[in-house]
Amino acid sequence: MEVEIELKFIFNATFAADLYNTLSNFHCISHKTQFLHNVYFDTAERRLRQFDMGLRVRTIDEKSVQTIKTAGRVIGGLHQRPEYNEPIEGLRPKLARFNNKIWPENCDIQALEQSLTPIFSTDFERQTWLIEIADGTLIEVAYDTGFIETNKGKMPICEVELELVKGDEKQLFTLGHEIAQIPDVRLGNVSKAQRGYMLADNATFQIKPLSHSSVSENDSIQQALLINMQHGLKQLQYHENCYIENKQIEALQELLKGVKFLHQNIIIFKNELPGLNKAPWIEDLHWLARSFSWLDEHFTQARLLEDKAYYLRKLPKYKSIVSTLKEQQNALPDSASISALLTSNRYCQFVLSFTQWLILIEKNTFSGKKSTSISTFSSDYLNKAWGQLSLSLKNSDTFTAQQFLASQGMLESNLLIGLSLGNVFPEKKRDQFHSHWADIKQGLNEFSMINLINEIALDETDSALQYDYLKWVKRKEKSLLSALLQSKQQALLKAVYWRTEG
Repeated sequence: MEVEIELKFIFNATFAADLYNTLSNFHCISHKTQFLHNVYFDTAERRLRQFDMGLRVRTIDEKSVQTIKTAGRVIGGLHQRPEYNEPIEGLRPKLARFNNKIWPENCDIQALEQSLTPIFSTDFERQTWLIEIADGTLIEVAYDTGFIETNKGKMPICEVELELVKGDEKQLFTLGHEIAQIPDVRLGNVSKAQRGYMLADNATFQIKPLSHSSVSENDSIQQALLINMQHGLKQLQYHENCYIENKQIEALQELLKGVKFLHQNIIIFKNELPGLNKAPWIEDLHWLARSFSWLDEHFTQARLLEDKAYYLRKLPKYKSIVSTLKEQQNALPDSASISALLTSNRYCQFVLSFTQWLILIEKNTFSGKKSTSISTFSSDYLNKAWGQLSLSLKNSDTFTAQQFLASQGMLESNLLIGLSLGNVFPEKKRDQFHSHWADIKQGLNEFSMINLINEIALDETDSALQYDYLKWVKRKEKSLLSALLQSKQQALLKAVYWRTEG
């Protein structure tokens, strides 16, 4: 068995010369070019996928090797996965040649082998450099260009992989940071095999709302920090892929939630890890948040325009407002500028630095005194955060729309805290508690819509029309405020989920 440790980059062949120039700055022991033909096998029911395994037969120079890759992990663009290789004759897998210990208990290997069928193939040219870096570290650099193909179609391969052959893992990142300076490159957290399965199954990246992290009551505070940081990075990168593939702006909304989730966890755990808020990637995280800060404005406009601007239909000359909203939307960043950001050097360096930091923190494992349990920590933190919000929302009879809007940031933070720490507690009570506050957040989104119409009304030069607009705003605000006050009262009365009775 071998354990691959590699950094993967999605590359643009236009800049191949930049790659060659970058590698020329290092000591190259050897260089070769090969053509690789790979066929990936599974059953029709995708049993190997269910086992979290990947099986391929690779042919180079008329010699075939079968490979099984078992469950591993991906952090950022760093892939760590055990693999088992066996030479074979022909192009069909021979599962009995693998070590029996890799298979799930009671797995009928013979029946499994008979059920195998080709799912997809990859054919690509691979240029390989063996690079020697400081302290005798050896890194294999592979530049792959070709195609993934199924009976459903094909997609291009253009990747650079850095695999640690021998030595210090940190040197992978040293070379990785050099690669990340090449234009139009980004960290790849999706393997060729994953892409091949997606193509074979007609699957695409679908938008996934930010979920609770997997932190459990058995985790330490330090483990919880690492789990949450990886959870936020995964959310960010998944929706980066989603946007690059489909250009759905809703994917950016979820990407931004991943950014906000990471920022919230810096606040949650800053006292548990000295220097957390001075990590080398912090400024880039803030830059990313600023770069997508216009999304709230976009979605406020989009909600007003949806269903042929039905929300605005009772306004006189509402079509002129529709025109204004569309002009405002057109002034926001377009898909070309968004794609440029997601393939920029700074974004790539951010993901790479964040990945390197996660690996370093994981290895250093917070030596020192035993920490408070995550259950106690979470209960105390949730109690303080929601207590502050509840206190700010008292005196409901005198609450105004602007006061509600002033609490929007704190409410959003608390919901993110719930996603960060809530998995430690019973799911049913947790979700019931959060649902009331999510309703209030939805109401605050509508207040943002009304506020935008109010701004347009204040710029209206026709006094009669302005009067009608402001009258509509006042009526909408009054109705929404009444509903929000009721929702707030219900939310404040709801029993908290982070305290056990008795």
